[in-house]
Amino acid sequence: MKAGTLILLATAHAVRAFVPSASKHRTTHREINHLPLRPTLPRIPCSTVLLLSTSPDISDEGSPTTSRSKSETILSEFHESGFAFRIVVIGNGAILETTSKLGPKTSTSISPKTGDKLMTFASEDADFEFHVKVDQVCMVTFVSTERPVSGGGIKVMRVSRFLNEKGSPICSLILADSSSEAIDWFDGMVEKYGQEAIM
Repeated sequence: MKAGTLILLATAHAVRAFVPSASKHRTTHREINHLPLRPTLPRIPCSTVLLLSTSPDISDEGSPTTSRSKSETILSEFHESGFAFRIVVIGNGAILETTSKLGPKTSTSISPKTGDKLMTFASEDADFEFHVKVDQVCMVTFVSTERPVSGGGIKVMRVSRFLNEKGSPICSLILADSSSEAIDWFDGMVEKYGQEAIM
């Protein structure tokens, strides 16, 4: 069997396995850390899909890399929006939360230790740095949830979750701007990518 035929078969298998669900629901919770995750994804390594959909290239630093992936494109739109986000990263034994714009500096690089492709967002003085292993992102979900606030009333939280191949969260970006421009931007992302964007 020729190599081209093998790639076509692998591509067809990946596409069938990654058909997104059509379920849509809205939930209300007290804390963002307890917001429910979507059903877990089929356990197909993200690298399988990315290797079939991208081609070798050379980064600005001269290191071998791949052309821009869908996860990089989505993260770039967060960066270019200029809006602030509540960034939530849950690790083993620690949770990091901070509010910041994704930038103004941004760059991509290859980790010399692990070989992971990193997309970095940093402040001008580099006091703030946020690194994302973009090839590990298999799905991005866009969810609006209503949360009661003290004194009455409802606050709408617009959350973007970046999930790995197991459906576990890599990070969450919560829109911290409630202006009409920010809301229109988030709604535009949902319209463009859907509530569940497969990478």
